[in-house]
Amino acid sequence: MSATAPHRLRKLPQETANVGVVIVDEDNAILVFNDVAERMSGHERDTVVGQHSRTVLPPEIHCPLPGSGENATSALRTGLHRLEVTRRDGTRFSAELEVSSLTAGGRRMHVVTLRDVSPAEGQVLNSEICATIVHETDRGIVVLDAESRITHVNPAFGILSGYSEDEVAGNDFSILFSGHGRDIRTLQQFREQVAEGRSFELDIQARRRDGDNIWLRAAVTPVHDEHGRLEQVVIILSDVSRDRDLRYLQQDVVEALASGLSLREIMDFICRRIERIVPDVQALVMMTEDAQIMHPLGRASLPRAVVEEYDGARIGPAAGSCGTAIYRREEVIVPDIAKSPLWQGLGAVPLEYGLRACWARPIVLRDGRVAGAFTLFSCEPGYPSTWCRRVVGACVHLCMLAIIQEQARRSIDHLAHYDDLTGLPNRTWLREYLEQPRPRQTARALMVLNLDRFQKIKEALGHAAGDTLLMDVARRLRGALAPDDIATRTDGDEFVIVTEDTPEQAAILAERLLQRLDEPVMIEQVEIRPNASIGIGVNDATTPDEDMKATLKHAYSALLQAKEAGRNCYRFFSPEMNRAADDRIMLAAALRRAIADNRLSLVYQPQITTDSGCLHGVEALARWNDPELGFISPGRFIPLAEETGQIEALGEWSLRTACDQMTSWMAQGINVPIVSVNLSAIHFRDRGLPDTIARILKDTGMPPERLMIELTESTMIENFEQTVEIVTAIRALGCGVSMDDFGTGFSSLSNLASLPVSEVKIDQSFMKGFEEASGKIYSVVRAIVRIGQSLGMNVVAEGVETQTQYKLLKDIQCDVIQGYLFSRPLPPAELAQWCHLQKTSRSETPVHA
Repeated sequence: MSATAPHRLRKLPQETANVGVVIVDEDNAILVFNDVAERMSGHERDTVVGQHSRTVLPPEIHCPLPGSGENATSALRTGLHRLEVTRRDGTRFSAELEVSSLTAGGRRMHVVTLRDVSPAEGQVLNSEICATIVHETDRGIVVLDAESRITHVNPAFGILSGYSEDEVAGNDFSILFSGHGRDIRTLQQFREQVAEGRSFELDIQARRRDGDNIWLRAAVTPVHDEHGRLEQVVIILSDVSRDRDLRYLQQDVVEALASGLSLREIMDFICRRIERIVPDVQALVMMTEDAQIMHPLGRASLPRAVVEEYDGARIGPAAGSCGTAIYRREEVIVPDIAKSPLWQGLGAVPLEYGLRACWARPIVLRDGRVAGAFTLFSCEPGYPSTWCRRVVGACVHLCMLAIIQEQARRSIDHLAHYDDLTGLPNRTWLREYLEQPRPRQTARALMVLNLDRFQKIKEALGHAAGDTLLMDVARRLRGALAPDDIATRTDGDEFVIVTEDTPEQAAILAERLLQRLDEPVMIEQVEIRPNASIGIGVNDATTPDEDMKATLKHAYSALLQAKEAGRNCYRFFSPEMNRAADDRIMLAAALRRAIADNRLSLVYQPQITTDSGCLHGVEALARWNDPELGFISPGRFIPLAEETGQIEALGEWSLRTACDQMTSWMAQGINVPIVSVNLSAIHFRDRGLPDTIARILKDTGMPPERLMIELTESTMIENFEQTVEIVTAIRALGCGVSMDDFGTGFSSLSNLASLPVSEVKIDQSFMKGFEEASGKIYSVVRAIVRIGQSLGMNVVAEGVETQTQYKLLKDIQCDVIQGYLFSRPLPPAELAQWCHLQKTSRSETPVHA
């Protein structure tokens, strides 16, 4: 609406709906304090959120507790109140307060609305002043006729909606609506309340002209003529999208608190939500229990390397933003990490990831203890915005509530369900756990572990020494179990372990436990090996849940068998399982001897360049032909090596043997350009792997450029960041790195592009059905070839067995072919003969060896 045409607006009401909103929790702590409440009271939102409601609300609406002090309150008086409210500056105004209660996520809250009903001062504004107000306000103003058609809008309306006055004039007010399903209900509510003739407020989900959705709060005032007929409707619009975002965040976190989520899940949730509504920040919650060391508890998009850098960092007067905020018990704002003395010696990692500013607010519990800090990083140097401060103020309070709730829950749960000495779950916990329903098709194994000769140790060294031994055993059990396995202490020297392992996996776990317990411990200057006997009962996927007690009885029966068998061993309840476990133990022992005595061998399968038919390299494959057990397939002994902890020795043996063989071929003048060696995912958990490879290269005199290390795609997915670190170090040695079985692990192309591999191997499973140029498998293979080559990698196709497959791969310019079409895996002497034949009789299409 133009400021030069004030006569077009017949009346400008002196009063429109302007409501302050305050929400308090069951402890009368303020959760929500909107901008209108700020203006009315003179209090800033950040200073009152988390404070007692008496800070801003009159004492008349508080219910005192009988017999309590002056400040004690239990609730707010619900209903409508007319009274005087004191502002922060001491002035007073007449207000109408309405108090109502609600329950969200199982938590009771009170909602207080405030309206200023002070008598109007001054005189009716003249037309010129009205026009100036309408033109200059940052609120959108819309005037409707009696039929709800738009007659006038001001410039601020155009900024809010993106529409000009000409584009909306004459249209129904509903043109602003978003098209959401709730629009009809909102429109009905609008018309019903206009018909009642009183001012009101309404939230509208609107759609801007550019297509973005926003939430508008409409303060609506119907204007009637002297006969009481509706003449105009004046609407004042405010963008409350952010207020709704903050309100929804608070409601969602309150519901999460009542949902039983863990504290870490709640903190992660808060971090994710704050990153959604505050642009260009990355959130982190750091916790401390001793005010000395801090640990991360919640994160969203913040790089893991940054989080890990400060895991275990010390708290102090110059410990970055977070550690300093906890130490000082006040917020710490660092607008530029690179220039701040608080970050000296600490800022390298965040700066490496482009994080320039950091702001931290301490999380202070109601007893005054500092539990941690809520921290925001930003890629742009500077200070947090007002909006950011509002959101963080609310989130810090929510974090405090989550921590208090978690502490109370843990304290109660620990007293009832955990062993005081070891901290492990107790018999009560185990009984309740076994009574819980389990997912279908899920097997469970119960293992009863009893220490051998514990009573004699306690009699000899005393009760305190016995407690020390039990605590040491509990520590070892926790260290040996997988994350999903559970160790409980059910009696003096008795522990029960619950696992979802198969019988074979349960045997592996039992072996690992016995190995851990065989390690000596010094107690009262006496070396003790806390050996144990283990009984195992298996409850398969078809057994009803109510039979878990029977499974536990089976485990106790098996424990007696282990004791009778001489102790320091394990037994299954089932004789068949015992036999299988004995066979597996025998095979594992034979493998250990075979590796130690160099009884394994390597065979080598040629890899052929597609365009020239020349030898590209060979892949080394382990074989085991035992003099007593006969031929054992790699599909059997390699998983066994991984399960029994022998894979590291097997991998080092393979590397050393392959490098020795390569140097031998070089000395004989046999041109094998590259030898590829497969390594297990377990090898890439060892940060010392590059050093091991470097030592073998030096010992054997093998040129590093002739060695290709193969890792599977699943290895990369399992621990991507560490794998990148290790692969980068291997590449720095001069060795090649090949990604084996590509296409089977569902990794993203971004991961492939980030990993410094020099070669990609298409899994042999793609060769099944790879016979037609129009098929889907053909399209996938061709795409892998194009992607690998575009990233500067050689592409190797495995499992090629037919001329048709070879021709199709050649047509799509796949770099290297490997498979039985050219040769089976060969012993070193036969490979030398094969190379000689290839050199003398090579044709355009290679032939079988």
